[in-house]
Amino acid sequence: MQVAVVVVALVGAVLHWLRKRRHVTGPAEGVDTFLVWWLAVAVGVGGLLGAGAHLFDGPATAELIGYTRGDGGFQFENAMGDLAIGVAGVLCVWFRGHFWLAVVIIMSIQYLGDAGGHLYYWLAEGNTRPGNIGPPLWLDFIEPIVAWALYAVSRARGGDALQPGSRSRVSL
Repeated sequence: MQVAVVVVALVGAVLHWLRKRRHVTGPAEGVDTFLVWWLAVAVGVGGLLGAGAHLFDGPATAELIGYTRGDGGFQFENAMGDLAIGVAGVLCVWFRGHFWLAVVIIMSIQYLGDAGGHLYYWLAEGNTRPGNIGPPLWLDFIEPIVAWALYAVSRARGGDALQPGSRSRVSL
């Protein structure tokens, strides 16, 4: 499911960019299109779907991850984290500037932390379940890297990643 959401984000961004490329008004508009699709769909919708999987299909999700000890009580906590990131990602359609930065930072902490957990259970316990070392592990690395790269290019080109009225650096 996670891979499908990433593919939808990329296809949507490409189609959106192809449709509006003749009317581009600035050097960052193309990268902003890709960044907002990445944040809203790959991160936002992906997070909402992850929350749904943990909330409504917790036992199967735990089994896929390889976490079958105990009652799987981590499901609700994971769901709330996924839900928070998902909602914030979708809100990136309407809120730009420093809001994008906050979402990229938060999702990076969560996803890279998740990746560390996947790696730990792979190496320490030999957990090779597809939900542990398959697409979830790789996307936990790929999604923050792509988000940071797009965000950096948007800022460098004066795109929507800059807070309106700000210069090239964040001010407090």
